[in-house]
Amino acid sequence: MRLNYSLFSLVALGTAAFVTPAMATPVTGSATFSGDAVVTATTITFTSVNGANTFVPGGAAFNSGSFVGLSGGTIQNLTMGTLPVTDFVTFNTSGGTVHFDLQSVAAGVGSAGACSSSAVGSVCTPPGSPFTLIQTAPNAVSISLTVNGIAYFAPPSSGSSPTVGAFTTQDTTIGTIPAILAAAAGPGVHDSYSASFTATPSSIVPEPATLLLMGVGLLGAGLVARRKVTK
Repeated sequence: MRLNYSLFSLVALGTAAFVTPAMATPVTGSATFSGDAVVTATTITFTSVNGANTFVPGGAAFNSGSFVGLSGGTIQNLTMGTLPVTDFVTFNTSGGTVHFDLQSVAAGVGSAGACSSSAVGSVCTPPGSPFTLIQTAPNAVSISLTVNGIAYFAPPSSGSSPTVGAFTTQDTTIGTIPAILAAAAGPGVHDSYSASFTATPSSIVPEPATLLLMGVGLLGAGLVARRKVTK
């Protein structure tokens, strides 16, 4: 009888946890921000202010979901091929700090053959580079980069959301794809940028502690059933 009471207690505990599980807080919505950076063929160095790389948040109308109330944050310099990067971007929001871990950088969508052209409409991606350069006007080139990773409220084990970030800049100083590539091979291209990050949770899963309680409850149920059979 004492054994049965203990096991039934475990079953009750597990059932209660199953009905009302503690759920992770998913990160949703979009964040926009801007800043300055120096881009070379393999690195991005973001503007440093008071020893920390910071950015300017976009207007309230451009931040949604978990990013509402975005007031600032930090961003780390990036060397291509050095992945993953924990806390590549952090976002200070009304609901707390959202962390973004960079896991991969998407390939560029241009062709290597277009990199020697300054004709309007040329879309260039240098060999092995993730950057896409588009000649948008006779003296203007857009440069873009797409990154992938996860966003979460710390710790990441509490639940994370797949997140995509896009960086873009419009260069009208150097002005052509070949000239920009030549500058990137040397001192780099210094321009302002804009960025947009969007988080889309794939699912909401119970926290590990809840899963443990559920497992204990199911184990207890199995032991009770086995004891009844063997009586």
